[in-house]
Amino acid sequence: MKLKGKEKNFWWDFARIKDPRKIPDEIPGFTSIDSIDDDEYLVPLFERVKIIHSLYFKETRITDETVRMISNVQQLKSLTLMKHPKITPKSLPYLNQLTDLEYLDVWRTEITLKDIYQLDHLKNLKELYVASLGYEFSTHSQMDSELILEEVINLESILPNCKFYVDHHLYR
Repeated sequence: MKLKGKEKNFWWDFARIKDPRKIPDEIPGFTSIDSIDDDEYLVPLFERVKIIHSLYFKETRITDETVRMISNVQQLKSLTLMKHPKITPKSLPYLNQLTDLEYLDVWRTEITLKDIYQLDHLKNLKELYVASLGYEFSTHSQMDSELILEEVINLESILPNCKFYVDHHLYR
């Protein structure tokens, strides 16, 4: 079997792979920053690689659909989805399936501090980065720090081992 079309392009761009037998089942990580990578481009990665330890996406074109695909990844410890306005609370059930996660960054997505209650299966989470308000507000306004602290205190019962960074400030 030969790689064709977009799958061929993805594997060549990612690891200079031409032979599908050389596609690994496990990789340490994948990074995409300030790129035009979108949901469709990433399909070959999530269809073929079952174990990925770290994923880092910053300002790409991914959406909730990519988060759905990520939810099938095993042993994922670190996930950054920073600055993606098309990642919304619809992704929360998929994120909640990533029970090995220790680090999650959803800052400047449409997932906000008030949505984090839905991540009650992430018992291994040690660090969480989130905005107090949605994507369009997060650069110039924030929730009142007392309200943020109140939210964090409530979240500590759900995620007791987690440090909460809200608008890049640590709340304990």
